[in-house]
Amino acid sequence: MTIPAYFGNFPFPPDEKRPHHLTADRFKMFIYTGNKPYSSDLNYLLASTDKMTTGIYQLAPGSNFDPADIHAGDEVYYVLEGEVHLLNPETGQTERMGPGDSILIPMGVPHRGYNFTDKAAVILFCIAPRIWDEKGPPTGYFGATRLFKSERGAAE
Repeated sequence: MTIPAYFGNFPFPPDEKRPHHLTADRFKMFIYTGNKPYSSDLNYLLASTDKMTTGIYQLAPGSNFDPADIHAGDEVYYVLEGEVHLLNPETGQTERMGPGDSILIPMGVPHRGYNFTDKAAVILFCIAPRIWDEKGPPTGYFGATRLFKSERGAAE
């Protein structure tokens, strides 16, 4: 899978960057991931340069995104509406976040988002320096998923 040309080049190529009023009618819409629309989230790309990518994603009620996303930069989430649960499949760590909460996801850390509620979750994200490497978004997560069962500890 290749990365669309607008990543790193929106609204301008890196050598033409200048201050620019970003309006909703110019945002780029994309689905993560396009090859699994039944378990994807809807994204609005606000800006993507050679140094950062910023956007808003919506996770529908009762849905999740799959496969786990892994970025070529550090990512920050800020929850605008609703509730999202994040899972790090490598460690089993989960975080529940609501409006006004944020989280730092370091570069290379796999993560999946879940919305267990009946309302859409809306999350602002910023990734720096790059959203993905040249191969584009992950096509799958091939490691074991570590899950925890109540207070008994990790499930093997």
